[in-house]
Amino acid sequence: MAFVPDLDTLESSSLNEETFYGPDCLCLQKKPRLDLEVASPEVGIQVTVTKGHGTRTFRQAAVLVVAVTKLLKRPAHKDFADSDLGGFLDDIFEPVSFQRIEGSYTGAPIYRYTRSQSFDILDIDQKCFVLESPTQLVALHLQGPSAGRKVKLNIALYRPRSSKGGLGTGRMPVALGIKGYRLYMSCVMSGAEPVLQLEEADVRRDIESVELTRFIFYRLDSPIEGKTRFESAAFPGWFICTSLQPRQPVGITNRPDQVNIATYELSGR
Repeated sequence: MAFVPDLDTLESSSLNEETFYGPDCLCLQKKPRLDLEVASPEVGIQVTVTKGHGTRTFRQAAVLVVAVTKLLKRPAHKDFADSDLGGFLDDIFEPVSFQRIEGSYTGAPIYRYTRSQSFDILDIDQKCFVLESPTQLVALHLQGPSAGRKVKLNIALYRPRSSKGGLGTGRMPVALGIKGYRLYMSCVMSGAEPVLQLEEADVRRDIESVELTRFIFYRLDSPIEGKTRFESAAFPGWFICTSLQPRQPVGITNRPDQVNIATYELSGR
């Protein structure tokens, strides 16, 4: 905090002396080189503007000394108001223009990765998921030795950046991978409608790009029924589905459980 000298001390010294009071002590210090010095005879104000190349941000610094006469000594003197000081400074200083600097900032991830879990999956018709080819996932009934062909889902769990959707609303963001592979389901536009496909990727990390939301699905759990649906985050209203007929590709639909099956049971880890 700067020290303010007593007004009697100010009155006893000339405002034109080559000294001024420092911010940290009452001792007199040498005044820096003056480039502009203006005084107002009406209110006893002296403004000293100095220029330099110090370490401070502003290129100009102003030392303002206001000598206000004590009202007890000069009762007839008009009070010095804030408006008087503002008007005086407006007459002395030129307007300062500021340059607007555009910048970019790194935002929080759209979805923050937390962990992964593995589940067996069956549709409500008890069909399993099977990897028919490197990029084709189908649903069919498996029995006996062929049951080993079913795939497990490696479900990556996320937390959304915003409160829209997430753990508190029963809409958990997830990515659906095939355990043992680097394959994840993604929902992309093909022609007039979105389609479900398998892509080789590793999305077990924060999702910071809107483009990568094609891998994100909202897991919609029904705890009472023990059933689950998966809605595309990139295409709201579209759900992962299986056909009523066996050995058909796993797809996506905007008419869940009407001409297809979009409800599943998850078990195990």
